[in-house]
Amino acid sequence: MCGLVGSFHHQEGKASPDEVLVAMRERMAHRGPDDAGLWRSSDGRCALAHRRLSIIDLSPRAAQPMVDPEAQVALVFNGEIYNHAELRRELEATGRFQWRTDHSDSEVLLYAYCHWGLECLHRLHGMFAFALYDARDPLRPVLHLVRDRVGIKPLYLTRTTRGEWLFASEIKALAAHPRFSPQLDLTAFWHYLTFLVAPAPLTLFRGVFKLPAGHLVTIDHRGRAQARRWWDCAPRARDTWREEELGLEEAVGEFTRVFRKAIAKRMVSDVPFGVLLSGGLDSSLNVALMSELMDRPVTTFSIGYQGHPDYNEFQFARRVARRFRTEHHEILISRQEVGEFLPRLVQIQDEPIADNVCIPLYFLARLVKQSGTTVVQVGEGADELFLGYWWCEHYRAKEERVYRPAREGRRWWYRLLPRMWGLAKLDPEDREIVRRARRGEELFWGGAVCWWGDMRRRLTPDPRPFRQEVNCPVEGLLPPSHRSLDSHQVVRHYLTGLEGELVKPEVLQKITYLELKLRLPEHLLMRVDKLTMAHAVEARVPYLDHEVVEFARRLPPSYKLRQGIGKYLIKEAAAPYLDQEIIHRPKQGFGAPVEQWMQEGDFGPRCLAAYQRSGLRRMGLFDDEYLLGLFRRQISHGGGLSFHLWTILNAVLWHEYWIEGRKDCF
Repeated sequence: MCGLVGSFHHQEGKASPDEVLVAMRERMAHRGPDDAGLWRSSDGRCALAHRRLSIIDLSPRAAQPMVDPEAQVALVFNGEIYNHAELRRELEATGRFQWRTDHSDSEVLLYAYCHWGLECLHRLHGMFAFALYDARDPLRPVLHLVRDRVGIKPLYLTRTTRGEWLFASEIKALAAHPRFSPQLDLTAFWHYLTFLVAPAPLTLFRGVFKLPAGHLVTIDHRGRAQARRWWDCAPRARDTWREEELGLEEAVGEFTRVFRKAIAKRMVSDVPFGVLLSGGLDSSLNVALMSELMDRPVTTFSIGYQGHPDYNEFQFARRVARRFRTEHHEILISRQEVGEFLPRLVQIQDEPIADNVCIPLYFLARLVKQSGTTVVQVGEGADELFLGYWWCEHYRAKEERVYRPAREGRRWWYRLLPRMWGLAKLDPEDREIVRRARRGEELFWGGAVCWWGDMRRRLTPDPRPFRQEVNCPVEGLLPPSHRSLDSHQVVRHYLTGLEGELVKPEVLQKITYLELKLRLPEHLLMRVDKLTMAHAVEARVPYLDHEVVEFARRLPPSYKLRQGIGKYLIKEAAAPYLDQEIIHRPKQGFGAPVEQWMQEGDFGPRCLAAYQRSGLRRMGLFDDEYLLGLFRRQISHGGGLSFHLWTILNAVLWHEYWIEGRKDCF
């Protein structure tokens, strides 16, 4: 795991000078405290810089940037290739390459590209974002920027006014360039209010774009950039197993095999590794299977909150730790620590990820590092792939009882509904579902949609202040849907092409696919990457191994969600390893008690004061009276508004720090 940065210009000698690349690189020193490197092409078109966190092959020979012996192909790479040993044996058999390292996955990636070209991507098992400069044709050099299948690792790019392309693992590295001028992208901000994050390729920084998951960008010798998708996981009815083709018992056995293999891959490391353990099903099964694969105790880590035992899962984590005799570590954090941490959170995230899970992740990663551990496995992806959230059954029922009848225009619906209740008598969610159905919109927009329906219409009654032309210099990267002030068009973009391809109930396959396109790569995985790498800790996600993803894609929905029970298959697979109470206890979630904190001490008033002084407020984007009322209501007597207000607070603090230049936010 590392941090990369680079500059490319199609004209000779036009890449940014070394001192600029070094300044950009050092903004990401936390991502790679073990080593630093810099390389420049002989023609001065390309410069690459790297910060290294040594995980596989700790020798100096594995340092980056890495260049082939002829100095024609250069690589900077962030991530891990878990099957590097097998690929190396295959490449060694060709007799083409002079190996300088003992077992570096970076060198394997470099030579895999030299041998197979971009087709090598389909051979890689791992998480990665990398840049490859290829000057084997000196008159037509090209630069390739690549992000892994499910978007575990980030990669950002922008083009300066002088035609120079800049790219990096974090936006803060781009911000160190003298030609970078931070501005708010209002279109991205509109969608942020809906989804908690800006959907790729948008970011909240105008002119800065992030590669979507499973995409690559190629910049040719004329400076022309083109994007294309190189991997996808769209569900298809023809690929979905029928229950008579794959019995439940057989499916449970196959999941256990594939998941155990995914865990074993992620144990490939030359430094200590462990598991984040909440005591829930996903992390506990990870610990159970890892313990089978190890000849020493698994190292585990858990977190809790002072004064809020209802949010702590220590009793369950300790039970799992005792059962598998792990080397267990715990930490308790306070509201005061969180208040002191918020300004730092704004810096770490680059752009706001309005999820309070970022708080425990930061302190957990610190605990991991302090224990002498560098790599941890985490449970992201299980709920999305196997329909584990409570709202999966909720949306299944809503599709059947509310959405589909309204969408199909059944006459009884329109005759009886107004007579019996009328739309005004429906609860707000059903009222919004009927509106969506009548407008031909999708039912499910995402697992963490925030400002929607009546609350969104009251927050932003006038969209005109958000209107701003979005220009993307990469062909094929920014779809028209993402340019509009209509977040449903973003949802529709991802789901277009699935019509007639899904098994029923269709909403269940749509949930998984949409989560893999939007919430997982730009929300859940980015919070993991940013908050763990802040402490130079590498997080690995076995549930998102692409073979596990492909297996889940083909499962019948009834194996995932059965009689209202989510993650049914995983629960069956866990039965030989875990107590029934661990397997079937209600999902608690890995959040922070923000709802309570806003009513305790000065935390809530500080949140309100941050909004009141905010430059975002002065821009007139919101109904000010309405939003102030929500803050005051939450502070005085609660009301379940912390989710919405946390989204606003994150944006406010981000704008203060990055756009207004205030370093003392909150």
